[in-house]
Amino acid sequence: MSHRNSYGARSRAGVWGGAFVLGLVAGGWLVPAIGNTTPDWTGAELLHEFELEGESVERLALSPDGDRVAIAAHGNLEIREASTGELVHQLEGHHSPEVDRPLPVTGLAFSPDGGSLVSASWNPGVAADASLMLWDLATGKLRRALAGGQGCREVAFSDDGASVWAACGADVQRYVLETGLVVERAESFPAELLHGPDAETAADALPMPRQGPAHALALSQDGMRLAWAGKPPTFPAPLVRVWQAEASPAGGGTLPANDYQLIELPEVEATDDPVALARSHYGMREFNPVTVETVTQRMRQDGDILVTLSLEGLKDDSVRAIRYRLLFSPAADGRWQLGEVGRQQQCRRGPTEPDTWSTALCH
Repeated sequence: MSHRNSYGARSRAGVWGGAFVLGLVAGGWLVPAIGNTTPDWTGAELLHEFELEGESVERLALSPDGDRVAIAAHGNLEIREASTGELVHQLEGHHSPEVDRPLPVTGLAFSPDGGSLVSASWNPGVAADASLMLWDLATGKLRRALAGGQGCREVAFSDDGASVWAACGADVQRYVLETGLVVERAESFPAELLHGPDAETAADALPMPRQGPAHALALSQDGMRLAWAGKPPTFPAPLVRVWQAEASPAGGGTLPANDYQLIELPEVEATDDPVALARSHYGMREFNPVTVETVTQRMRQDGDILVTLSLEGLKDDSVRAIRYRLLFSPAADGRWQLGEVGRQQQCRRGPTEPDTWSTALCH
């Protein structure tokens, strides 16, 4: 059994030290509340972690729906499935006849429809057509090399997806994708592209302690998915981790009934240790080398405590994993009273996909 303490599981994340130039917010999109919910990173779930070759990750970008992640690492440029790490496309990257090595990628951006990617490279003195590139993500092929002067540092798509803003040279230019021509120049990115909150703010709220600095961060457009990249001191290669935020009711409240099946409460008194209570009633009953128990605890904005206990790798023919969430409210003498318990599960053979948490009965 691998137990992770009540204030977060083991982690290999870090404090991001990069900054966008000329006004872009780090990894940020305009993030509205989702219905009556807001992203809650203190209860985020780690969807996937995968290793990359090389020494560091230069840039990350998440597609608008958060399903794919673009990764620039050690001169390589690739597209992967965010939830599995599966390689979708290996792009050619940035090269120049004057330099016998790949050029570092300094900017990445998905188009609003997720069908294209633009990448930038900054290396003064190399060929201009190696500075700004537009990629077709249906084929993984280069659509157009945009002239970027003496290198570009940051890029962003316009809201309609018809043009790209790029910080190249001393100012910011707008390139029309159909022609590749510059049609507008400015001292900084337009105000409508200055989105927030940013990925650094989300990363700082993750429920796990983090090891080492983050090389790159990216946030999905809806603000619910975060990609983190770094190289912890004890690991030989850089890692990419993809996190999913919890949708928290804007004004607090009970567990979301559509996500968890509410189950009968055990007959228990108020406790001063919600995690211990959760483990005693819903944790592993006996040692099992293939089952992993994970427990996290966080305090919600309304003052209640939410404990999440997951059992993954179960020795069961139909149920792969079970996750419980226990909601505790303040009681007398600093103790906590259990008020609700919800359950989800992952199925091995359906009716849902193996990695999907649901309340459906497993086949």
